[in-house]
Amino acid sequence: MEYFPLAWSSCPPSYLARPEHVQRRAQRLVNGKSPHLVLDSFQPLQERRYVAGLYVMHKALNLHTPHLAATKLPRPPPPLHSTRVAPYRQEQVNVPFSRTEHHLRSFLPRYGRLWNQLVRQTDLHHHASLQDLKRGVNRWLIA
Repeated sequence: MEYFPLAWSSCPPSYLARPEHVQRRAQRLVNGKSPHLVLDSFQPLQERRYVAGLYVMHKALNLHTPHLAATKLPRPPPPLHSTRVAPYRQEQVNVPFSRTEHHLRSFLPRYGRLWNQLVRQTDLHHHASLQDLKRGVNRWLIA
């Protein structure tokens, strides 16, 4: 379960139902043995996929990791006019256009859109520490 978030992120929801079922069953088994645990003690798998994807986007865009160069999306051109969102524009990425549902679920469009939301709503993308980024993204997704 720990290593599958990026490999499974573009799968259709029907494929993702099985790992979700396995996690719910494991959660019931753990909570049955320890009744003092709450049902929400496990991190949802979709949230794990989002954290892992944003982590990879951060490494590709800000840390310039060579083996992730293929996942690096281009930055938009500089803004022509000064607006409220102009300062964030250079931090965002151009999301590729998709005609199919399968391509919309693939890594670059999905996490490109999520990265742009993260940039507009927080300043987590400026963190130097990858652990701080993960912690902040987890808090941002819960909020």
